[in-house]
Amino acid sequence: MNRHITTVAACVAAGLVLAMPATAAQNTTPMGTGMPMAHDMSMAQMHMAMHPPELAVTATGSVDYVPDIAKLSLGIRADSPSAATAVDTINRNTASVIAALRAQGVATSAIKTVGYNLFYREPPNPIPAPSGAVGAVSAPSPPTGTYQASEMLSVTVPVAIAGKTLDAAIGAGANESFGLSYQTSNEDALYRQALAKAMTQARATADALAKAAHVSVVEIQSISNVSESGGGPGIALAAAMPRAQASVLPGSDTVTATVSVVYRIR
Repeated sequence: MNRHITTVAACVAAGLVLAMPATAAQNTTPMGTGMPMAHDMSMAQMHMAMHPPELAVTATGSVDYVPDIAKLSLGIRADSPSAATAVDTINRNTASVIAALRAQGVATSAIKTVGYNLFYREPPNPIPAPSGAVGAVSAPSPPTGTYQASEMLSVTVPVAIAGKTLDAAIGAGANESFGLSYQTSNEDALYRQALAKAMTQARATADALAKAAHVSVVEIQSISNVSESGGGPGIALAAAMPRAQASVLPGSDTVTATVSVVYRIR
């Protein structure tokens, strides 16, 4: 009797043990999905789910244009032993230059003072006579220093009148020039065109990389862009002196735009 009870108890215990794996297996697979639950996924699968594969591309688009705006940098400088005289001289000459510019049709709003300076220039050190030199005479009185006053104007004009504007300024008293630079009045539209070209180039590059890697581009994850202005450096000019009419040729320039695009791939 005792042996029979022990056998039955052992069979019941064995049945419970065998049932537990089946129950656990049922809990790892949601009904009707056939997909493992999150706690049964590998670390690699979890990483892939949280961070889908991506492809990052940087591309640049550019648009050429002919500048229609010129920016002149003009200087008026005067030297004098007297600070007051130096300042009075550049004030008078600057007023003459501005009047000449306005006579050429340059608007007052297109003329801007970007620099005004006054400083004292030390005299050079006298060279002493050689010691014991025959016929040496007493040293002359040391030279005095000078004051230098200067004003710089930035003048924005259409390229078509840049040459005669420069000539008029020189004739009126501008005696220095710090160069020319060029701009376009259509910069915003040109930049948008460059952006569109950059995006087209980015997608073409992404497709080529994806094909080589045997994957497919699915969608855009993010886009960022970096502005790259056109306009080359100014043309350096020597100290301005009266001359034949200046020839101002703008040539052509480029507006560029760079984008960084991240695509999701599979």
